[in-house]
Parts: sequence; C-alpha cells; structure tokens
Amino acid sequence: MRADGNVGRWPRAADWGVPLLLVCAQLAATWLLTEGTGEPFGRARWTAVTGAGVLAAITLLWRRIAPWPVLVTAVLLSAYGIVAAGGTDAPAGGMADGVALYSLAVARPGRQAVAGCLLAFTVAFAAYLPQSRGAGDLVTTEVLDAVYYLAIITFGQLRRQREAVRRRRLAGISREHRQAAAAERERLARDLHDVAGHHLSAVVVHSGAAARGGDPELVRGALAVAAETGREVLASLSRLVDVVSPQAEGGGLRELLPPLCQGLHRLGVPVSLAVEGRARKLPAEVTTAAYRIVQESLTNVMRYGSGGPVRVRVRYLAGAVEMAVENDLPAYSHAVPAFGTGRGIPGMRERASRIGGALDAGPTPAGGWAVTARLPTTTPSEHGAGWPEILDAVTIAFCAALPALGLVPPEPLASGWSGAGLVLVAAALAVRGVPLWWRRRAPYAALGVLTAVDAVLAVTSALEHVDPLALFLLGCPAQLVMVYSVACYGRDVRRTWHAAPLATLPWGLGLGTALAVDPEVAADGAAPLPLLFGLAAACLVTVPFMAAVWAWGAAVARRSRRWESTALDAASARTGEAVHAERTRVAAGLSGTVLERTARLTRAAEAGLAGGDGEARAALDVVAGQARAALTDMRGLLESLEEKA
Repeated sequence: MRADGNVGRWPRAADWGVPLLLVCAQLAATWLLTEGTGEPFGRARWTAVTGAGVLAAITLLWRRIAPWPVLVTAVLLSAYGIVAAGGTDAPAGGMADGVALYSLAVARPGRQAVAGCLLAFTVAFAAYLPQSRGAGDLVTTEVLDAVYYLAIITFGQLRRQREAVRRRRLAGISREHRQAAAAERERLARDLHDVAGHHLSAVVVHSGAAARGGDPELVRGALAVAAETGREVLASLSRLVDVVSPQAEGGGLRELLPPLCQGLHRLGVPVSLAVEGRARKLPAEVTTAAYRIVQESLTNVMRYGSGGPVRVRVRYLAGAVEMAVENDLPAYSHAVPAFGTGRGIPGMRERASRIGGALDAGPTPAGGWAVTARLPTTTPSEHGAGWPEILDAVTIAFCAALPALGLVPPEPLASGWSGAGLVLVAAALAVRGVPLWWRRRAPYAALGVLTAVDAVLAVTSALEHVDPLALFLLGCPAQLVMVYSVACYGRDVRRTWHAAPLATLPWGLGLGTALAVDPEVAADGAAPLPLLFGLAAACLVTVPFMAAVWAWGAAVARRSRRWESTALDAASARTGEAVHAERTRVAAGLSGTVLERTARLTRAAEAGLAGGDGEARAALDVVAGQARAALTDMRGLLESLEEKA
C-alpha cells in the first residue's frame, strides 16, 4: 500500500476508461475542426498532434499513482500539441493536462493544487503566445484558460474535501457506536448494582436476622418482604434488559418514533406521540440526533419518572424540526429527581449543537420534567470556507467575462453593433451573473431573478433589433449553471424539472418579439403567431441542452442523498445494534443465573407463607441461600461487564 492510498504501481482496469474516451474525443474534434472545415492538417501535423494526444492519454493511466509526474508530462505534451497544431482551432491541448490537474487536486492539498494550476496555465500561455491572432484573441484565450484551470482544481479540491468529510462522518458514527456500547454497559452495571444488589442484599440481611431471632412473626414478615422484593427484582431486571427502543433501521421520524414509544407502553408508562407539520426527509445526521435525543429522554423518564404520563411532540417547521419530551409528576413522588450521572443532558446538548441545533431541559411548573430540542433540517457545510466560495467566484467571473470576451475582435459574435450598444449589452450580461452567488442557498429565488432579468433583456434587445442568437450564446452559461444548481441543491429533486423549460422562456420571448417587430412580419398583421412560434422554436432548440444539464444536477443530488440515506443510516444503525447487543448479553447472563435464583427465592418465600411455622423457617433458609447465590452470580456478571469495558 502506497502512502497516497493507491495499491501497487500499475494502473487498474478502471483507469483506462478516461484516457480512451479522451483520445477518441480529441481526435474526432480535431478532424471536425480541420478536415471538416476545409483546413487540412497534412501528414506531418496529424502525426505530431495525434502522437502528442495519444502519449498524453497514456500517461493518464498513472494519474492516481503519481499525479505530479503525470501532470508535468501531460502539460508538456499538450503544449507540444498546441505548437504542432499552429494557429488552428484544433483542441490539441487542454484536455489531458486538465484531467491530470484534476487528479492532482483530488490527491494533494490546496497548495500543491494551486502550484499545478500555475504550471499548467504558464506552459499553455507560453505555447499559445506565438500562435495568437492579436491582442484580443490572446486575452480571450488566456482568460478562458485561467478560468478553466482554476475551475478544475476547485472541483478537485471540493471532491477531496467531500471524501474527507464522509470519512470523518463515518469515523464519528463508529466512535458513537463504541461510546453507546460503553454507556450501555455502564448503565446496565449501575442499574444491576442498584436494583438487584441493594434488594438482594436486603433480603440476605433481613432473612438472617429473622432466622437468628426465631420469632415466627419475624420469619413470616421476612418471607413476605422477600416475596415482595423478589417480585420487584424480577420486574426491574426484566425491564432493565427489555429493548425499550428498537434499533434504528432507517426511515424518518414518523417510522422510528412510534415503536420507541410503544416500548414504554409495554412497560406500563403511558406515552402519547404527536407529529405536527408536513413530515419530510431529513439528513441522516439530523434523523439520528433527533431519534437519540428522544430515546435518551424516554430512558430517563423510565428510570426517574416512571408512572407519570409522558408526551412526545415533533413539529416540522420551516428550516427546522422541534422535539419535546415532557413527563408529569409521578404519583408516588413529589418531584422528579435530577438525572443521576449528570451526563445525559450535556450529551444531548452536544449532539444537538454538533449539527447546529439547540437543546433545553429542566423542570416544568407542574413538577415534571421537559426536554426540548430544535434541530436544523439541513446540516451545516463541513467543507469550510474557501473552495466552495472560490467555485462560486469562478462561476460568476466566467459568466460575467464571457459576454465581454464574445464581443471583442477578431471574431466578435455580434457584428454590426454600435460601440455604446456593445458596452450596454456586455454590462447587462455581466450584472445578471450576480444572482449566481445565491445558487446554493436559494436556487429557486436565484433562478427566478435570473429569468426575470433575462426576459427583460431579451425583449429589450429584440426591440432594438439585436441578434437574439448572439445574445443567447453569450448568456446561456449562467442559465445552464442555474438549472444545474436548482436540480442539485433544490429540496426535492423530483420537483425541480420545471427549471429547464423556465430557463428557456426569456429566449423564446426574445425570438418571438424579434419576429413580431420585424417589418415584413408586422406588415402581414400576424404578430401573435410569430410570438408563439418564437417560444416554440426556442424551446425546441434549448430545452434539450437545459434538460441534459438538469439531469446531470439531479443525478449528482440523488447520488449524494443516496449515500446519505444508505451509508450513514446503515452506520447509524450500528449504534442501535451495539446497545441491543449489550442488553442481549446481560439478559442472557441474567436469565440463567440471577433471574432464575430470584424466581426460586420468590417461590420459596410464597410457599413458606402458605405453610406452617416449620415450613416457613425452612423456606427462610432457602430464601437466604438463593439470595446469596444470586448476589454471587450478579457480581460475576458485573465483573464480565467491567472486563469488556
């Protein structure tokens, strides 16, 4: 195993896919842009460009094993391909070195990724400088190159951070699994000592004193106490190891909480559950935290306030979910005692604050106890400040700079426009990229603002007789980004499909308006038909592109959420399994030893009470012996718990 996590020094079969696809795409694009446009390369250039592309693709086979050597080799080969291609538009560079740079950004920390970006940009700049067709062409190309390489390392670093976050989450859940098992062992050992140890010790002491006194009334009194104590011990131990909460096997709070509350119902604790608001799928961390908080609260109710009614309320709010567990004053007590170890409430508070929530706990005015928690329905980003903001800045810069670059010589997209018109259109297209800054936090609102601005811009441009096709080409990147963002960051992937046709609406309005105000069309008096025709034509041309981008974003969102709902939920379920395993182990240890001897103790005491004085004395000896044996077995079970801890 290498230090970077790769096995061996030879590529795996899965590493061949990208280089093979890259070679085919690069050679096909080069042929279309040269032979297909009537500017053939010639044998010498074809040999040089093809050789550089094939060799660069071959080096990518080792991109995960040795990212730095592969990047240097790919950058130099791409530069050679650019020089060999001359001043043509053939994609002789920028592809293999882009893949190599991405692999470096995924495998190495940020400083090395930035160094690789500077290397790739500098070599590409030096290779293209002699081939440029003027200052405008050079500026346009290098600005796009800078955005391209910076975007590559940003995506690579984001993937690196995402994988690190997932590893931390799984490690945290595994740590919780171990802590839950240890806490359950501690609770079981403490309750075993408190319940069985105290009561059985009292039976031994009381029985011994009564046996030494010899008074028949004392003997029968001791037997009565032993029978009652035995029944209490049996009930307490059975309740102790009963699976009060089933293990969390996935699903939402609506599916997880009812069995949890029904477990207390079976133990005689009246519990009511109310769920308010529209239930929705929560992140795995939020579901787990909510479930554990309610579970811990109900466990403490059973331990310290059993007998009083308990109310569990879950409220789904905008951006948050609230849980409240409140129990009334038990009938046999004047107040609900504080939690015994003092670690339950801090532990619940820590669990809530870890995901950006808050928890309060304390006595109620009626003398009971209440635990209230408020958790966010979205977990805070664990990527930290830096690369996500860089990606947003690069995206906005690209969408703002592209219109300006598309309007400059030597081949401007919009010919025949006045200088003032070019400036106004470029400024408007640049400003419309500002809503992209909110594409993660409020994708629907950002798309709505962008669509409204585009509609006004498209109609205004059509009225000024600006070429709508050129306007669309200059402005479509921002729309594509927003459609992707809605699909990727929207709350419900199934309901984000409308983003694709909505993004095409402005250009349909622009094209329809351009047709409607055309002098020849206006002379026919058929303005409504061109408007509808423009809408239909724009949808027919642009919806497939928008739909493809939407499908990409939806696939990314589904893959991410599938990992959340499977890997995290499965790992979280291990915590419930750990608690269940400890209870099962203690239950097995009790069933053949302490419980059996306590049951014999109880039967012997009841039989002695039903018989004569001689039978009562004999039964008292049996009771004392079974109590001692049960205490011995219990000490052995406690020692086994301590050894495992």
